[in-house]
Amino acid sequence: MNTENNRARLVENLKKYGIHFLASDEVEGESKIFLSTEELITHLAGSKDPRLRLALVPFFILHPQTASQVPHLVEQLGDPARTELMTFYMAAVYLQRFWWTRLRLYLGDFPKLPDLYSQALSLPDADERYGKTGLYALADWHASRSPYPFNRLASYHKVMDLLFEQLKMETRHEPTCISRPPTD
Repeated sequence: MNTENNRARLVENLKKYGIHFLASDEVEGESKIFLSTEELITHLAGSKDPRLRLALVPFFILHPQTASQVPHLVEQLGDPARTELMTFYMAAVYLQRFWWTRLRLYLGDFPKLPDLYSQALSLPDADERYGKTGLYALADWHASRSPYPFNRLASYHKVMDLLFEQLKMETRHEPTCISRPPTD
């Protein structure tokens, strides 16, 4: 499968999980084949497209139940995919705590992602200053392991901006209690 088909396939699979802010071309054939949760996480972590790897953050935030699969997948993956999975998982953990109140406005009650790797990566505890301390430390840690001078912290915040814009749009399109007909 070529790179464009692979990207389209991953974007289509992310849509299945409620992540709609990534653009893709018209999909056909192989792109419409859906992956298991483990396959999707593995392909995203190993993707050459940084936007697809970053999509792991909203994926874990929207689907905290998938956290139980992460340790098994981390054991199976080789580097750099292993490092990317651990990094973006922890970004989701820190960002979920940082934006807890706002996320609950859109998503209701949901479980917190467990802090699986802060100790292993020598990062602050997930609950320290509502995730802010860990998020900044993670951005520095992530940048120090990359040959590219990206602003990791800005990337983490940008993906949350995209997620919140999506959640706002979805909320606007849901019928409100006022517009529902009364029931007998």
